[in-house]
Amino acid sequence: MDDVAKQGTGALGSRLRRVVERMDRDVHAIYQAAGVRFEPRWYAVFTSLRDHGPLTVGELAERLGVTHAAVSQVRTALERERLITGEADPGDGRRQRLKLTAHGRKTAAKLAPLWAAIQTAATALLDEGAPQLLAELNGLERALDHRGLRARVGDLLHLDDPDAPGATRDSKR
Repeated sequence: MDDVAKQGTGALGSRLRRVVERMDRDVHAIYQAAGVRFEPRWYAVFTSLRDHGPLTVGELAERLGVTHAAVSQVRTALERERLITGEADPGDGRRQRLKLTAHGRKTAAKLAPLWAAIQTAATALLDEGAPQLLAELNGLERALDHRGLRARVGDLLHLDDPDAPGATRDSKR
């Protein structure tokens, strides 16, 4: 029995993570088979720098819709692999603008056919098992932008009402 699937929407995040982990394992195996040292979690930052760089960590975070910390972690790994480098921002010397190195550009060229094949296979996978998934994900992201899960649960449990049972410590100030 699949305990996570049995929990329905209560385990939505766990199910989404599980799918992502399965796909990431397969993509990692593809990179290994091709003899390329690259991690699936680097893809979004790396391709954004390839397509739009140089960019700051903040610009990448905004462009990708992730946290500054998440981009910083990937940055560290990509710099360690010598795939990207930072240079002083001419407009603000305190900031670094990240860009692909020569090694990064060569790696991008080597990965291009793999990424094309992954996209073709992922399209076939979606066509087979979840043809509306991307449209549904767009709808889910719009709903989260409109009102996040924290706010919705807060309303149900009155978490922000300082007099409600179970109110958070912060709301009792």
